[in-house]
Amino acid sequence: MNSLTGILFALGALVGWGFGDFSIQRTARAVGRVRALFYIGAFGAIVLLPFVWNQIPAVLSDVSHWPLLIFIGILIVVTALLDFQGLKLGKLSVIMPIEGIELVVTALLAGMIIHERGSWTVYGLMLIVILGLAFMSIESIDELRHAKWERGVAYALAGAIGLGISNFTIGLASREISPLFTIWLTNVACMFGSAAIMLMRRRHFAHIRNDFKLHFGAIVSQCFFDNAAWLCFAYAVTYIPIGIATAMSEGYLALGTLLGVVVNREKLHRHQYFGIAMTLAGVISLAYLTGR
Repeated sequence: MNSLTGILFALGALVGWGFGDFSIQRTARAVGRVRALFYIGAFGAIVLLPFVWNQIPAVLSDVSHWPLLIFIGILIVVTALLDFQGLKLGKLSVIMPIEGIELVVTALLAGMIIHERGSWTVYGLMLIVILGLAFMSIESIDELRHAKWERGVAYALAGAIGLGISNFTIGLASREISPLFTIWLTNVACMFGSAAIMLMRRRHFAHIRNDFKLHFGAIVSQCFFDNAAWLCFAYAVTYIPIGIATAMSEGYLALGTLLGVVVNREKLHRHQYFGIAMTLAGVISLAYLTGR
């Protein structure tokens, strides 16, 4: 039963990140990465506050939690800004396979630090997911060869590594403290971190009213789906291994590509459809194997 609950939460993260990243790209291109991050952080910090209010004194009074919480707060702000910049500048066909690196980073950290060990079957299915993402996201071999020249690639690579570390540390904090408090804290960090940047560039605050007037749908969508996804992931890792939860939720990249086809009417090559099928097959197989 616990495994099934974890699987459902991981699949919830898949759906949330799929719709969330789709909305984040639109918002970041419309209003900039800093204000996009501010809206997500402010939304999560305010909406989740009533649910964690009673936990705040107990958690903050335990100084043993401080190093991990401070590290997560700084990491999540830097990672989000890097990831948003990659989405803003780069092509999805180049950026998305790079983001799959987060799965490798998370699995390695979970194995080395907390000794989460999976079977060869589990690692094989993770590899299938990664290969599926690569097939799905690469438009052509020539584009892959020239990916290093794309402006957004350096940001995406740094962001993917940061996301991998974030997945692992948020998983630890969710287990040691609570999923709700951990995600609330990351939102508070994003809100204050992006607000500090906005204060240094005063023109940002002048655009907030206009942002909601012109891009209300995209802003609300990114706020809801991104927060819902992180909450689902934080709860998933309390029931199933962090590496498996990450691998299952990585299917959000396939969902994001499908949204591009349906909503933006993007055209895919045959090998990209094969990659989507491969990714989803890996995710479904992991869910079956974990839930047995």
